[in-house]
Amino acid sequence: MKSAPFYKNNTFRVLVLIGIVTLIVYFNSLFNMFVMDDFSVIVQNDFVKTWKNFPAIFTKAYMTSPLQLAYLEIFNIGSGEITYRPLVTASYFLDYAIWKLNPFGYHLTNIFLHVLNVMLIYFFISLIAKNKKIALLASLLFAVHPVNVEAVNCISFREDLLTFLFFILSFIFYIKLDCCNGIKRFYCYLGSIIFYLFALFSKEMAITLPFLLILYDYFFVSKDKTKNIFYSLKTRYAGYILATLLYLCIWVLFKRYVNTSLIDFSYQGGNFYTNILTMLRVITIYIGWLFVPINIHHALPDPQLIVRSVLSLESIFSLAILMTIFFIAIKIHNRLKEISFGIFWFFIALLPICNIIPIANIIASRYLYIPAVGYCFILAIILSKLTQVNFSFISRDTVRRVTIEIVILLLLFYSMVTVIKSVAWKNNLALWQELVERYPKNSDAHRSLGNFFRESGILDKAINEYKIALRLNSHIAANYNGLGICYYYKGDINKAIKIFKKALILSPNLLTEVYNNLGSMLAYKGLHKEAVFYYKQAIMVDSKYILSYKNLGSAYAKMKDWDEARKILQKGLLINPEDKDIKTKLEQLTLIAQH
Repeated sequence: MKSAPFYKNNTFRVLVLIGIVTLIVYFNSLFNMFVMDDFSVIVQNDFVKTWKNFPAIFTKAYMTSPLQLAYLEIFNIGSGEITYRPLVTASYFLDYAIWKLNPFGYHLTNIFLHVLNVMLIYFFISLIAKNKKIALLASLLFAVHPVNVEAVNCISFREDLLTFLFFILSFIFYIKLDCCNGIKRFYCYLGSIIFYLFALFSKEMAITLPFLLILYDYFFVSKDKTKNIFYSLKTRYAGYILATLLYLCIWVLFKRYVNTSLIDFSYQGGNFYTNILTMLRVITIYIGWLFVPINIHHALPDPQLIVRSVLSLESIFSLAILMTIFFIAIKIHNRLKEISFGIFWFFIALLPICNIIPIANIIASRYLYIPAVGYCFILAIILSKLTQVNFSFISRDTVRRVTIEIVILLLLFYSMVTVIKSVAWKNNLALWQELVERYPKNSDAHRSLGNFFRESGILDKAINEYKIALRLNSHIAANYNGLGICYYYKGDINKAIKIFKKALILSPNLLTEVYNNLGSMLAYKGLHKEAVFYYKQAIMVDSKYILSYKNLGSAYAKMKDWDEARKILQKGLLINPEDKDIKTKLEQLTLIAQH
């Protein structure tokens, strides 16, 4: 008897349902613009705009210094990434080849990746729970949960989508190991290792996979297959350990080429103790976002998040919540192993962003893209088990009907919130206005809104935002720098110079752009000799800051020092051989020399 075609199978219908639901919920994000880091990673980054640069993703030329990223001045220097994530960058090459700078196509890619991930969750949970209804519900919950809005809507956060894609594929292949023998088992194992490496080279969060595989074996694989930990290390986990070591070696190698002096990689509150208390509070906030997803937003550095005492109300509350959850997970690990597995999945998947090794951001909803699977799995199990509970005062049919209504209402609620949250990612104006409303006393929020107004030519509003940012924090050089640029655009050169000099006093060794801007102000006034000094200072801070080479060459040309101008411009051309502006300036110098 012939089997039915795939398109008539229930699995196909389920996948179609998952795809349609996800597309409907994220449909409005297709018309969003580029936001935040999208400009430095894609829009202003020449690196991904030609296939000639593609081989460079395997060399040190891939890495980008934060000195170029600080003010979105990439100038074709590196990938726009300060960590080694070549597969993510490769996806931008492909997107640009198809869509150029049309954000629609990039958002379409992100949604497509999210749809794939939701489908893979269905297969993954089907294998673990052996229950397709639970798998379907868990995948739909994940598809529409508002906590994933940030990862799906911001193109430059695609790393979380790609990482999960390879992460879950690796896990599925690992589960399939026990269903295969001989050469098929070898291929499954090899496929799992390769996908694990792909996940690692998409984002560092994938490093938790071996721990989750051990967790899976503990809960779902019979002890005679895993035998003891030492045997398993040789037979089941050795490949993942070797892959992790290979990745760490490459990661350290590439990290050497990045100057991270502009990024604050330090513990929250200044020490490890305060950091631990703060991260306990952050994890509690994450749990709140999952259970009540109405206050999820793009998070900014917030001093109020820092917890300094174990006796504080925030610390006591966080510890009580987390200890209760761990107690439940341990208590039920035999009777309700799927729920216990989901709890431990959540916490293990969070480890890389718990600031044990300091990272730039301590909180972001995109960090929950992998951990949220554990929550959705748990919720799906609980809802499915409600239909099996016997109540003396209510019939089984009524319980089943009420449960279905709860599921529908929950999915509709999540979907509605997700659609609304996606609107905030429409463009930088919408995003930063929301954050200014949410963080009215945050200097970074006002400066970022000021940057948007300045780049849009709305100078008076930009000046107002920069002034608010300075009132909130007068010790951030970037606030002065943005304000100085606005006054330059308005033609008030003397005021701009005074403001740029204040920025240099605050941060004389880091702000390459401030040195360059000061040089440009002086050059505008005809003080080319003084301008040369500041351009050289900019180059001393960052020898690859190509704009200063252009300006320095122009300053020497204005001083009629043709040889020095040519020498400086040729140095700039070594940094970016494709720079048309430098080539034009050199051609002009050649014509001058001929006459």
